Amino acid sequence: MSDVQALALVEQILDEHQQIHHDFQSLDQVSGDVEAAARLQSDKTKDYFVSKSLDDQGQGLKKWQQMLQAIDRGLKAHFLREETALADAFKREGTPELASALGELLAEHTAINQHVATLLKTAEDIASGGSRIEVWEGKGWGMKINIQNLRSEIEAHAERERVLLGQLKAHLQKA
Repeated sequence: MSDVQALALVEQILDEHQQIHHDFQSLDQVSGDVEAAARLQSDKTKDYFVSKSLDDQGQGLKKWQQMLQAIDRGLKAHFLREETALADAFKREGTPELASALGELLAEHTAINQHVATLLKTAEDIASGGSRIEVWEGKGWGMKINIQNLRSEIEAHAERERVLLGQLKAHLQKA
């Protein structure tokens, strides 16, 4: 991989960070819609998020699940690119210190993937119904908090990567 290719890969990774951030903003919008519906506490809006029976629509939950699934696919593709092409670029074009620092960041991907998998499982559990209203409402609000926590975790991770990618760019531009 040439310096030019490595720099292009770094820019692609940084662009993907922007897209992931945008995806979480969209997910937060759905979360905000859910919260607003709950605060209104009207019969018309309370089932927007979680369907109480097979006859209910639960459109908010369906949209949330679709967005989470899209984020999951995007993160997995992004992580794979970082763990393969980017790691290779760091080893070939960077320094041992930069490659080691990247390795530490890549290790965080497992925890992030597990967090997303847990959220997807919770959403599936809620969507399958069968639980009492108190159970699925609690799980729904727990999901909202967990998504906020995941977003914070990913943003902090992306910021550490941004700094490290900047160091690789500076190293490549000196060479």
